[in-house]
Amino acid sequence: DPEMSRGLGDVYKRQEYEAFAAHVGVLSMHDEDIRSLKQLVIYGAKGAAAYTEHALNLGFEDEDIYEMLENALAEICRPDIDANELTALVLNVGECGVKAMALLDKANTTAYGNPEITKVNIGVRKNPAILVSGHDLKDFEELLKQTAGRGVDIYTHSEMLPANYYPAFKKYPHFCLLYTSDAADD
Repeated sequence: DPEMSRGLGDVYKRQEYEAFAAHVGVLSMHDEDIRSLKQLVIYGAKGAAAYTEHALNLGFEDEDIYEMLENALAEICRPDIDANELTALVLNVGECGVKAMALLDKANTTAYGNPEITKVNIGVRKNPAILVSGHDLKDFEELLKQTAGRGVDIYTHSEMLPANYYPAFKKYPHFCLLYTSDAADD
């Protein structure tokens, strides 16, 4: 919204900034249904964009996803959009997310093989270590290559757990899962 950016350069003092924020921030939209639906579109678009970027890092693209994201962002800027249109847009962004996940799955399995049931190394070793969080398997692969044979262990947790199941990563003995329970003393 162009109104949101107007005057921002003139806001220097904290109280002026806070007063300005009340007029342009997310909560400045008083219709809770419209506000909630627009935020749902934004969060869905962010997720789909992240998956799409990770797929792009592995050389996979789908122009339909870019068009769907661009359309979603343009539509939520319309001041006259109603709840029915936004509900349809939320569903469209959901479809976009499914396409983005499918694209990322294709990229990951092409690059790293089909996930396999795997016994995961858990616990903490004595080597210095790096804890990896996030979703980007390409960055993860590059880190594993750079640290191979250097006496540094690479740990994952949480959202990086699936990295343990790709065959391409099993060749790195310094890759393990950080498990914070006292039961894991390996």
